[in-house]
Amino acid sequence: MAYLTRGYTFLRDTTESVTVPNNDVAKCMYYLNCVCSAIEYKDNDIKRYCNYANWANLSDAEDRLVFVLCLTLSPDEFINKVFFENDTLCGNMGNKFFEIGEVRNHLIAVQSVLIGGQTRSVKKIMAFKCSWMHRNYFEPMRNLSYRFSSQGQREEALRRSMISGACVIS
Repeated sequence: MAYLTRGYTFLRDTTESVTVPNNDVAKCMYYLNCVCSAIEYKDNDIKRYCNYANWANLSDAEDRLVFVLCLTLSPDEFINKVFFENDTLCGNMGNKFFEIGEVRNHLIAVQSVLIGGQTRSVKKIMAFKCSWMHRNYFEPMRNLSYRFSSQGQREEALRRSMISGACVIS
């Protein structure tokens, strides 16, 4: 178990301000980017699926892979280990990253996590606000879950057929 303590603490903030496109796949890719910023995870060319600025370049099959990766790397694997809900540490941002070496006296964090049967080293911790997690994981995952469901697939096929049938060039 990990926890933050109150007290006189110096944190090395390594946060970079980013703009995430307003798209469910892009938000999930941003979440994956945050995971890969916090832990050593280099399997299966995951960096491609962390590049949220290029979300539109992914195929439908790759969108589904992003969804599956997010399911596999869910917040349940990281909360209170390397992700900590802490509004105070976040300040006016939705999330922030901190180097672990700077907080070891005031934070008991795991040094590694077990993901898919493999041990991953922890590089940083991430503090987040609940609203950040909802915006960048829970809501997009709910939407993608519907998109990849049978009903969502039927609606998407109908929408595409209507669009392709509406524009006839002769």
